Amino acid sequence: MNKRKLEMLLRDSTDASVKDMMSLKAYDTWIKKSRKRDQITYYRGYIVEPSIQPIAPTQDRKRVEKLQMAVFDSYLANHVTLVQKRHGRFDYEYIAVRK
Repeated sequence: MNKRKLEMLLRDSTDASVKDMMSLKAYDTWIKKSRKRDQITYYRGYIVEPSIQPIAPTQDRKRVEKLQMAVFDSYLANHVTLVQKRHGRFDYEYIAVRK
């Protein structure tokens, strides 16, 4: 199997929630380019335990935790306010609002 086919196969077999989750790079770009009162949903599900969320559960806890820590670091640096919107059981929208 050639390298291109292998990469496509690996990409297609990736957990959907991991594939669709905001990347650290995208969050960093948003932090650099956003203006006061801009907001972004950086995660949808149950960030505390992503394996039990009803929408695209994931076992890739490390990636979720890295995003969570990057957002929390932005909060500690007073760059964002953090907001949660509950949609249902174990289903939350996690939003960062630029200060």
